[in-house]
Amino acid sequence: MKKQGRNFILLVTVLAALAAGYICLVRYNREQQEKETGQVEGEVLVDIARDDILRFSYVFQGETYGFEKKEGLWTSDADPSRDLKQSSLDAMAGRLTRIVAQSIFTDVTDLAQYGLEEPSNVLHWETAQGNYTYLVGDYNSLGSVYYICEPDSRKVYAVTASLGTGFGYSLEELTEEKAESTEQSDGAESADSQPAAE
Repeated sequence: MKKQGRNFILLVTVLAALAAGYICLVRYNREQQEKETGQVEGEVLVDIARDDILRFSYVFQGETYGFEKKEGLWTSDADPSRDLKQSSLDAMAGRLTRIVAQSIFTDVTDLAQYGLEEPSNVLHWETAQGNYTYLVGDYNSLGSVYYICEPDSRKVYAVTASLGTGFGYSLEELTEEKAESTEQSDGAESADSQPAAE
């Protein structure tokens, strides 16, 4: 009986040692692969509240659009008096609150292979605590990610596709439409109020 107990303890000890060895081996192999490919596990790049964003800008069809929040409402840098679609701008700002890199490529020597030599977009936003700027490159359909990097950086991040597709709007598309029917009815009433010609 005592012999069986000792054998059981020995077996448990051996299994624990094998498990620890397996974990160490997996960790070692992963580190070696990261060294060879320059790719490491993801990390949180940005984690802020939407209300923290004071202003943001992006590039669409070669033109830069900037927006600033004043007294709780988004305004256009180009035309502060323009009535904008606040919900659309809130949604765009929301895409900038949390950015998680699914993978990271370090010491990249050729940014062109990620579409970052001539980026398709430049996202910039400001908070009271600091500013953020990221260049947006190519889309990888296999991983459903966009490649981004900070200016003058050789570290490339693969991030969710919404960061690359959520800023394709012109100022006109973000402008509230005026109710033409109201203007037309006002015009008709004015015409009706004119005295009839004798």
